Amino acid sequence: MDGNIWATLVQVTQMLLILAVFAAMVLCFLPVIQTSQKLQAEKAKIAREIAQAMETNRRLQLEVEQLKNNPLYIERNARDRLNLGRPGEVIFRFDPYQNTPAANSPGGN
Repeated sequence: MDGNIWATLVQVTQMLLILAVFAAMVLCFLPVIQTSQKLQAEKAKIAREIAQAMETNRRLQLEVEQLKNNPLYIERNARDRLNLGRPGEVIFRFDPYQNTPAANSPGGN
């Protein structure tokens, strides 16, 4: 009986030692794993920012080409952005239509 108890204690001790080594390894690598996850998230964020910047660049390049080569585009921009018109031309500007809650209510009459 004495040999059986010692064999059981040795097995339990070995299992506890293995668990302690595994726990120590996890604790040593946990900061590295967390840093890796943070860097991956930052990389994804930067990739989204790059994609947005590339789309903005594409739109601006298209606008530059239109401004260089298309006189109708220049005229439309002058009319819309600068409120310019041709000599003798009368320009009418209307505010955008907006729904008001009183106008939409059934008892608003």
